[in-house]
Amino acid sequence: MVIDSKVQGKTSTVGKEEDVWIHSACDLCNANCGIRVHRVNGVVIKIEGDPNCPGSLGTICARGNAGLIALYDPNRLKTPVKRTNPEKGIGVDPKWQPISWDEGLNIVAGKLKEIRKDNPNGLLLCTFDTPVIAQVYLNWAAAFGTVNTMGSSYNCGSGIHPLTYLINGTFQQEVDLDYCNYLILTGSQYGFTAGVNIPITAQKMADARMRGMKVVVIDPVCTNAASKADEWIPIRPGTDGMLALAMLNVMINELKTYDAEYLKKYTNAPYLLNAGGDYVRDGKTNKPLVWDVKEGKAKPFDAKANDCALAGEYTVDGQKCKPAFDVMAEHFKQFTPEEAARITTVPAKTIRRISKEFVDAAKIGSEIEIDGHKLPYRPAAVHAFKGVIAHAHATISGLPFILLNLVVGSMYVPGGYRGTNLVGPSSSWTADVEADGMIVPPPTQSFQGENYYTHEIGNKDTADLKNMMAFSMTGTSVYQLCLMHPDRFKTMTKPCDPKMLIEARSNLLMNCENFADTVQFLKSIPFIVCMDTEINETSEFADVVFPDTYYLERLNIFPNRMRINISPASNTFYWGIQQPVVEPAFEARDWKDVLLDLANRAGFLEDLNEIFNIKLGLKEKYKLNTKNVYSYGEIGDRIAKSMFGEEMGLQWFKDNGYYTIKRKVEESYPMPFINVRIPVYFEVIKRRGEEARKVADSLGMKWWDTSDYLPIPVFKPCPAYAEKEQNPNSEFSFITVNYKVPMHYHTVTTKNPWLNEVAERHPYAYKIMINSVPAKKLGIKDGDMIWVESKAGKVKGRAKVTECIHIDAVGIAGGFGSWSKHKPIGKGKGVNFNSLLSLTPAHVDWISTAVDGCALVKVYKAEE
Repeated sequence: MVIDSKVQGKTSTVGKEEDVWIHSACDLCNANCGIRVHRVNGVVIKIEGDPNCPGSLGTICARGNAGLIALYDPNRLKTPVKRTNPEKGIGVDPKWQPISWDEGLNIVAGKLKEIRKDNPNGLLLCTFDTPVIAQVYLNWAAAFGTVNTMGSSYNCGSGIHPLTYLINGTFQQEVDLDYCNYLILTGSQYGFTAGVNIPITAQKMADARMRGMKVVVIDPVCTNAASKADEWIPIRPGTDGMLALAMLNVMINELKTYDAEYLKKYTNAPYLLNAGGDYVRDGKTNKPLVWDVKEGKAKPFDAKANDCALAGEYTVDGQKCKPAFDVMAEHFKQFTPEEAARITTVPAKTIRRISKEFVDAAKIGSEIEIDGHKLPYRPAAVHAFKGVIAHAHATISGLPFILLNLVVGSMYVPGGYRGTNLVGPSSSWTADVEADGMIVPPPTQSFQGENYYTHEIGNKDTADLKNMMAFSMTGTSVYQLCLMHPDRFKTMTKPCDPKMLIEARSNLLMNCENFADTVQFLKSIPFIVCMDTEINETSEFADVVFPDTYYLERLNIFPNRMRINISPASNTFYWGIQQPVVEPAFEARDWKDVLLDLANRAGFLEDLNEIFNIKLGLKEKYKLNTKNVYSYGEIGDRIAKSMFGEEMGLQWFKDNGYYTIKRKVEESYPMPFINVRIPVYFEVIKRRGEEARKVADSLGMKWWDTSDYLPIPVFKPCPAYAEKEQNPNSEFSFITVNYKVPMHYHTVTTKNPWLNEVAERHPYAYKIMINSVPAKKLGIKDGDMIWVESKAGKVKGRAKVTECIHIDAVGIAGGFGSWSKHKPIGKGKGVNFNSLLSLTPAHVDWISTAVDGCALVKVYKAEE
């Protein structure tokens, strides 16, 4: 490999002889796999998986292998720049002028001072740099005084994480591939191109397949996972929830097969409900009641009961009531396989067959012994992800799939479905329990302190509606709606008038919905600061851009966040490090240190250091002096020592890489060992919706839709499906589908020449998938240029005519369609799926803030 010294910048080591391997962590997806980086004479020549890392075990994906080449990208931003052309827009030359770091920082700090003095909520922050969010980003925002922090929007699984917090008590979801024998993937490529720790998940998937585990993939697209599954079941886009509801009906009402003992002991299925669907409560303790069958009377749920009823009608204090499970079973009867077949195009006999296969494979009532512990054994699971919740009714589409696991008792037991790290080593953390017995995420697993049962709903100064939406984890989509339509959203005591946006390691324009509105959103903000390795589509709208470090030049203490990506599949808990393997090229600086510098210059460093002391859990000996300026490295050293002691600071992790603790059985399969219940009847959703409705009405927001706040999910079609049903002869007859290809991640890797070469050889990555039957009717042949047009926008790309997509769908892989001239490798490759999406209240899930990915489009030939 020849490295141009001008490109290499500070990494040039002429005359220096060395040959070293360095522990670090990949940063080209959220898995943050452990890596070893080979550096020879100052040049990185190889990256490989670190065999000592429990998260990668010496393996790494194509992205990780290709990471080194982007380090030497000649298109990297070399120096801070400021805009000299006040006009902003697509294709408008900003007329960048190089400036010094001092000049740029002073410009930004001066504006921060003004905003903080007037109204701190005038500052918006945006990043998808997940290792930084909890340690620096949110704390910096709190010290400044703004509540307006955004993440990624459509490209994130924002609709699934609230569900997993609610049901499994953690940020993520997994399948126990060590013991699972039957796996349904829906809207998910878990174990194939996705997973918490992808190398381990992929290896475990391969081992499970060799062992005989059956995999059924339900997806409009024959994805990478579907192509390797035992069975691919194409489904009409936007109808996933109907399929799951029909399966629940078959299992409970037709087959009458469910894990009654699990439901009684570990869920709220036996809780008694009144005619209004509310818990019947004890007059003294206010606890929900269950019916003791043997004693023939109601008791508080946590009292010793001989046997809890799951069915029947009873009278308590003069009111008629039924167990929640009885109400659910009756509710599910309306979702017949025949009606589901009409809506989803999955044949009724297929729905009945896979339902029976699933409950049979679950082996309800069976046990297994592991390390001397006799445990329930449920070797069947359903894993649903982004494809299921990328709908306007995301929450009620996703919940039925997770319920499939609960009905057969497949939760936190061998072979089943589970969260990531509900219980910590030596019980250092465990699930919390709310007053009615339901699971609450432990603090270590919480994103921003999620407790759906105690969240205070009311009118507060926030533009993401988190004050109104108890289940919302991130609200980037709602920010745009609030800020673009302040007269409609009256949830702020003082309207948010954005004066500045600071964006780092993100690309808002490429990741958000409704391209035209996002452009106007960016143009409406008076001052924008971006920090990234290159000028991207969003930073073309910036006023100041700072060159950020690449991940091989960056320090992050414990990037493999326990909350997000330590998989139980590794059989360990571990803490690692991402450390610089070369000096930052040119004038690049880590954006975390830039934030620390800005806090000092803008006059809120003392507040920030005080918050760090509290939020980072720094022990007294390692607390920051509030008046001192610290680098991120110094703070990281104190984090490590506070957690592990004086001898295990930053340098220890640089030298050794990982600190590992083996998991115990009760940490991998905690359900039999913890005293919590999992909701199957969502009384909390119903209750929080009623509270939110009252607040919305009081604010004059009667348009706000709370109809999805239901205790038992129903099927609601996404707007595209509903419009297609109403206008079957319209030329807008296709529904868009977004899917993941294995070599790319969001928009992060499109600039990588090695990965681009792989994607160019991939049959679908940069093309638009259309089924051969409608393609023939439209006169479209494989390789033709075509237009795909929605009401929000249109894109032009090359058609891939194939049988590997549902007849009603148009498939577009995510993250492509770059146009920035500073990203020549990715420029013009594929199409930007997000620009087809509408961002209106009708296209947002008003429980989770997920955005609908189903756009109704027409397809027609284009000129070459």
